[in-house]
Amino acid sequence: MIKLGQTIKYVRETKGLTQRAAAEVLGISDVHLCNLEHDKARPSVDLLEIFSNKWNVDLYVLSWCLFGDVDQLPKAVRNPMKQLAKAWRSELAMKGILKGN
Repeated sequence: MIKLGQTIKYVRETKGLTQRAAAEVLGISDVHLCNLEHDKARPSVDLLEIFSNKWNVDLYVLSWCLFGDVDQLPKAVRNPMKQLAKAWRSELAMKGILKGN
């Protein structure tokens, strides 16, 4: 299961933004952002692109890297996925998106 809402909230909080401030940056309402963070709505393709452009993050990849369970994957792809998660964590940490990860 992709924890997209939890990932959106994590990015927002890591950037030190309130829901209102983050929503303004993203060009959406704070109510919509709240719904996204609580998995009551899913981001559109356009909004996913805005996240990518504004904050240099792919929400689906980051979500898997933060909360994915490699043991749920087929054995043949576990090690490559572990390496992908490690690489994304490192890249995002260098860009200041992740703290302590």
